[in-house]
Amino acid sequence: MIYAPIIIPTMCRATHFIRLVESLKRNSWACYTDVYVGLDYPPSEKYEKGWTEICKYLEKSDFSVFKKFIVFKRDVNLGAPKNSAALVQYVQAHYDRWIQTDDDCEFSKNFLEYMDKCLYEFEEDENIFAVTGYSYPLDWNVDNAATCFSQNFNVAMWGTGFWREKRVRADRFVRSGEMLGKVKDCVNKRSYECMLDACLVEYVRAAVAMRKPWLMTKMTDVALRAYLAIENKYCISPVISKVRNYGFDGSGQFCINASETDGDISAQKYDYENQVIDGLDFFELVLDKDESHLSDNRKKLNNFDSRPQEDVLYVRRLVWLIAHLGLNCAKIYHYVGALFRRMRKIP
Repeated sequence: MIYAPIIIPTMCRATHFIRLVESLKRNSWACYTDVYVGLDYPPSEKYEKGWTEICKYLEKSDFSVFKKFIVFKRDVNLGAPKNSAALVQYVQAHYDRWIQTDDDCEFSKNFLEYMDKCLYEFEEDENIFAVTGYSYPLDWNVDNAATCFSQNFNVAMWGTGFWREKRVRADRFVRSGEMLGKVKDCVNKRSYECMLDACLVEYVRAAVAMRKPWLMTKMTDVALRAYLAIENKYCISPVISKVRNYGFDGSGQFCINASETDGDISAQKYDYENQVIDGLDFFELVLDKDESHLSDNRKKLNNFDSRPQEDVLYVRRLVWLIAHLGLNCAKIYHYVGALFRRMRKIP
């Protein structure tokens, strides 16, 4: 068995960070795991209180349960993207696999065992790109005994495992803009049908309208969703989530504030911090092998992580234009439509 290190970028969300590390301590495979924390320096006084609390916790707590526990304490503020990138660069230079997570996650007791077993089992399978520890709160269509399944429509980035060589290839493909350049090929091959509506909307708009293009040229979950569809890759997901996320409290950089759910069961309003996660101490790897389940599971997540119907219909019109008249025609259609909408708003 090969044991993956885990990297944790953080700065000032002390409550979240401490909860995360303490949950990792309860993992039976913590003793095999190297932990690397990137503690960013606060950019202003506003963030100093939480940063100081994290510093005290790191100085006074016992981390001997882990194989290694290393803290990279930044002298200047790098910002979240660079702080994370520095950790990835470090582990890429020293390991052939790793697990990365935001600092607002809480893990099941068998999270590390699940990640290590899956990273070991699927290392040689070129079709499997990543392993995610998070699973949306859905009744997945899988065999009764299955504990995980393979799917090609989502890479949830809350506790995610990568292999170096596979990740490097994906990095190059996404960051170079090559993926966005393949929007026409994607449409003609109909690989867009593998995407969730949420991903299709972001992908086509980034390629045609250049709306939030950074979502598709950096290693975001949005970009990696598209990567799976375009490159025909898969991600391993647990049937029952190994991760609970507390970042929907307004404290995160990208997550919305979903503190008031009104009982709505959707990706935008779900009560993530009360999601039930796996309570077992151990993990037995049993992969769902029924490929017929793939389409049903895509529909389940598509309904949960939905987008306004008008957005989906608009993007599908762009897809039709790209497929039949070309990308330039779709761009003209978009810009003319945007200009017309702005003119209608002028008094």
